[in-house]
Amino acid sequence: MQHRTIRGRLAYVGPTGAERGREFFTMTMHGDGRRILRAHSEIEENEILRDVTYTVDAQWRPVEAFVRLSAADRFLGSGWFQFDEHGGRCESFSRDDGRLSQHLPTATPPRCFGAHPISGDAWMLTPFDMSRRDEPQVISPALMSSLAFNGASGPRLHALTYSLAFRGEQRIEVPAGRFDAWKFEFLLDDSEVAGHPPYHVWVTADGDYVVLRAEVGAPRDYTYLLTEFARA
Repeated sequence: MQHRTIRGRLAYVGPTGAERGREFFTMTMHGDGRRILRAHSEIEENEILRDVTYTVDAQWRPVEAFVRLSAADRFLGSGWFQFDEHGGRCESFSRDDGRLSQHLPTATPPRCFGAHPISGDAWMLTPFDMSRRDEPQVISPALMSSLAFNGASGPRLHALTYSLAFRGEQRIEVPAGRFDAWKFEFLLDDSEVAGHPPYHVWVTADGDYVVLRAEVGAPRDYTYLLTEFARA
C-alpha cells in the first residue's frame, strides 16, 4: 500500500509528576502528500474524552476534520469541518449550541486548524517558514474548534492569529527514545487566547512533526511526553 504510518502515545503529566491524562494517535502519510491524524485524548480532570480525525493536503493546508467531545461520560458535542481557499465550514451539534451551521470566511486560505490534541498542536507549527527561522512569524489565518484551554467547548469554528518562534535544534530524550528535535514556542499574548501560559513544543526534526515533548508553563505547569512510538 502506498502510505506510511506513525503511531504513538503521549502521557499528560501534572505539576506533581503524576499522569493526568493520555493521548493515542495515528498519522497516515499518503503517496500524494495528504496526511491524516487520528487522535484520542483522555483528560482525567472533568473526565474529558476527545476524538479527532484531521486531514491536510501536501502543503499541510487543512482539508477536513471531525471532532467529538464528552465530559463525565456525557455527550458535549460533535462537528464536521471542511476547509477551502475561502475559509472554513462547520456542521455541528452540541449541548450548549444545539444544531449549528457555520461559514467563517478568511481573506486567504486557512493555514492550519487546531482541534486540541497535542499531536495536532504540532501540526500548527507547519506554517512556520524554516528558511526564516531566526525571526518570529505571525500565523494567520488559522481556525480552531474551541478557544477553551482544554478544548472542551463546542465544537464550532473560531478564528485565531498567533505567532511562532523557533528555539533551536536539540537532541532530546523522552520515554519513547532519543530524537533529533526542533523546538518552537507559541507566542499567544496578542492572540484570541491571550493569557494562555507559555507553551513550548518539541517535534521530530524530520518533517513529520511528531510531538516529542510539550510544556505549558505557570500556573498550569503541565508536561506532555511521547511514551510510545512506531513507524510502519
